[in-house]
Amino acid sequence: MKPALGGLLLLLSLSLPVQAADLAGVFVEDKITVANGETLILNGMGLREKLWIDVYVGSLYLSKASNNVADILAMNTALRIRIDSIYKEVSSEKLIDAWKKGFEKNQTPQKLAQLSEEIAQFYSFFAESSKKGDNFVIDYIPGRGTSVTKNGTLLGTIEGIDFKDALLEIWLGNYPVDKGLKKGMLGLN
Repeated sequence: MKPALGGLLLLLSLSLPVQAADLAGVFVEDKITVANGETLILNGMGLREKLWIDVYVGSLYLSKASNNVADILAMNTALRIRIDSIYKEVSSEKLIDAWKKGFEKNQTPQKLAQLSEEIAQFYSFFAESSKKGDNFVIDYIPGRGTSVTKNGTLLGTIEGIDFKDALLEIWLGNYPVDKGLKKGMLGLN
């Protein structure tokens, strides 16, 4: 190949938009459209590890990129959290226990009491174990609430921005489920 042509091809490849991102064998789109028609961009993705075991890949989509948790929580725009299971199997009990610890570490007892019905409804979505290859999508749409789907099947919707914020703090709060995952979802890796 002639040097000029090679240089031109390199410049073209650098200017092409990235179509997807991947981590631990999980591929996600860099842009998505959610139920209200809003286009979201991939803010970041990270790996949830527990005792040196890779459990899932978490991806965060926002209307505009941000690595500032306070700014993200202040947004009242659509967002998506995507969870791709990469561990062989996590029981329903362990899933719910992990959610419970995440809520309890990041919320006051008063906030937990205020959101008790919403949190109980959320736990009900995880009545079955999660297996390698399962995909959970958590979409927040302003005015509609937080919808949870598993492998494309809607499990339910929970109303309220307060619940969305409490749920988001499991990954992005002061006591995240995994500090490396938080950094990844904030696009800081």
